[in-house]
Amino acid sequence: MKARVLRFARAGGGTAVIAMAARVSGQFAMVAVTLVATRHLGPADFGVFAIAGALVMLARTMLYTGPFEYLLKLPHDADQPRGAGACLAATMLVALGWTLLLLALGLAAPFVFKGGGVAAVILALAPSVLLGALAAFAESLMLRSGAVRLYYAITVLAEVGAGLAAIALLVAGWGLWALVLQIYARTVLMALALGALGPPLVLALPQRAAVTEVLRWSVSRFGSVLVTFLANYSGDLVLGVVLSPAASGLYRAANRMVTALADMFVQPAGMLALTTLAAERARGDSEGNPGAWPRLAGLFAVLGWPTMALLALFAHRVVPLALGPAWAAAAPVVAVFCVARMAALLTAVATAELIVTDRQGRVLAVQSAAAAATAGLTVLAAPYGALGAACAATMVALLAAAAMVLTALQRRDRPALAESARLVALPLVGAFGAALAADRLFGGSAPLLALALPLACAAAGWLLAAWPVIPSLRRAAALLSAPPKPA
Repeated sequence: MKARVLRFARAGGGTAVIAMAARVSGQFAMVAVTLVATRHLGPADFGVFAIAGALVMLARTMLYTGPFEYLLKLPHDADQPRGAGACLAATMLVALGWTLLLLALGLAAPFVFKGGGVAAVILALAPSVLLGALAAFAESLMLRSGAVRLYYAITVLAEVGAGLAAIALLVAGWGLWALVLQIYARTVLMALALGALGPPLVLALPQRAAVTEVLRWSVSRFGSVLVTFLANYSGDLVLGVVLSPAASGLYRAANRMVTALADMFVQPAGMLALTTLAAERARGDSEGNPGAWPRLAGLFAVLGWPTMALLALFAHRVVPLALGPAWAAAAPVVAVFCVARMAALLTAVATAELIVTDRQGRVLAVQSAAAAATAGLTVLAAPYGALGAACAATMVALLAAAAMVLTALQRRDRPALAESARLVALPLVGAFGAALAADRLFGGSAPLLALALPLACAAAGWLLAAWPVIPSLRRAAALLSAPPKPA
């Protein structure tokens, strides 16, 4: 077994493990902040931050697409200083535009959302977008240089540091403003650390035509982010408009709890897939590695999908323990969102493949249809509260993931897709089956024991079922082992 583990690590599995471990640390900080916040804030106050935070999240996500991705895939034989300068200029222009838009939305918020407080939080968070632009550019430079492990180490320190600061402020009675300051703390820490430890920065004044080209290439990616936002956050906004911030708070608390766990796998899957596939293109390998993206999806889903399935199975026990009895109504919402986040892993990796192969227009088409469907169904489901909105979003997420996979899939990828399906299916069935059987035996025990014993059985079932597919895991991990050529 030791030899197999060593071969897995040498094949590139170490990078995947480090990426997921970094997300575990970061998401642990996010969960810890959420747990403390739900005990110091009611659903209404949490909903106010959910609405404002969703709008700011859209602006900040724009900084991690378009120019960010353009720099990652910039050919190594291109003019590097001018290319980097063009991407930085484009990023700052995007950040400035979104900052001004957020200020306008903050002024209009009292006339749109029920209840009060949303406007003040939006206005307070708007300037963070400009700081985030510097951090995003520095992240892109570091990832392009191949320093993935250093990048995740910095991310852990920033996430944990900002999380600890937020917890201290919540305990001290700062309320919503503790969560606002957490965003600023994380952004400043990321910008300073990446600037100090990142690769040497060599920039040249870009020509206007170069900046225009970056922005032109990015238009469809910006559209994809916008429609993805509508798909992911329609529930928060619609519930805030139709019902109340309290309904938004219940919806967002459940979503955040699931996302905190799912992003340990989804975020590294999307980022490492984009970095790995883009590196092949930057080296001049236009054909890429046949079947690479299905194998990368399987590499992360082999652990991510069983984890989300177990959270869905035990949501009725986890939510009251984690968030408190007042939030027990969020348990079925958590279970539904687990299914949506399982689909999101496939979407993230397939999207990376489409971006790298310059098929981002197809991403926009799929995501536009998904966003429109999510928004429409959420409006129809809003009278049924947070659970209705969650069901609508999940149904669309499943259909969108299927469409994205079919769009990215080429004939040469089909054998790898079948291999990845077998890779994921055995551990998923082993973990879920063991947990379900143990739940039938120990479900009447004390609350903590009734949760701990089935989870221990699930871990054992996963290990037994994963053993036969270790060779497939090694082949998938090998894709991460090829270092990118220095810029």
